[in-house]
Amino acid sequence: MDSNIAESWNGVLKEAREYPLITMFEYMRTTVMSWFALRRAKSTREQGTITPNVRKLVEENFDLSTAMVVRDIADLEYQVQDPTGECFTVLLGPDTCTCGEYQLIGIPCMHALACSTRVGFPSDALVAPAYRVPTWRQGFIGKIYPVPSVGGLELGSGTRAPFLPPAVRRPPGRPRKVCILSRGEYKVSYSTIYENSNY
Repeated sequence: MDSNIAESWNGVLKEAREYPLITMFEYMRTTVMSWFALRRAKSTREQGTITPNVRKLVEENFDLSTAMVVRDIADLEYQVQDPTGECFTVLLGPDTCTCGEYQLIGIPCMHALACSTRVGFPSDALVAPAYRVPTWRQGFIGKIYPVPSVGGLELGSGTRAPFLPPAVRRPPGRPRKVCILSRGEYKVSYSTIYENSNY
C-alpha cells in the first residue's frame, strides 16, 4: 500500500481545511487548475523527444557507461563488462538487461546505453513511451474550468434562489485535524518499538 500521493495532497490542503466547505472546494479546484496550466505550458515548450527529468537520468547513465566494455553475442545481444569485472547481458530488441533496472522502470540503464553507443543507436529511442513528450502532453490535455454560476437558471430550470450549502447542524466537539488511518496502517508508539527491539 502506498499513500504518498494522498499525503502530499493533505499537505497542500493543510491551510484550506480550516475554510468552509465550498471555499475549500474552490481552493482545491483553483489549485489543480493552476497546476494543469503550468505543466501544460511546460510540456508545450519542450523541444526534445523525452521529458526533462528522464533526460537527466539518461545523461547520468550515459556518463557511467563510457568506462564499460561491450562485446557482441548475436544480433542486438551484447555482453557488457563494468570496471569491477561484473558482466551483464543486454538485449536491445526486447529492451532488457540482466541488471533488471531497464525492464523495471523503462529507462535505459548504463549497460544498455553502452550497447547503443557501440551500434550507433539513438538513446532516446530506448526510453519507454510513457516518458516521451507526446505522452507527457496528453497527461495535461484536460482542462478544469471554474463553476459557471452560483445561482440562477444555469443550475437548472427551476433554480432561482442562491446556491447555498445544505442546512446541517455542526456535530459537537472539536473537529479532527489529524488524518484517519487507512486500512492496513497502524499507529505505532515509541514504547512499542522499544519493547520489540533487542536493546
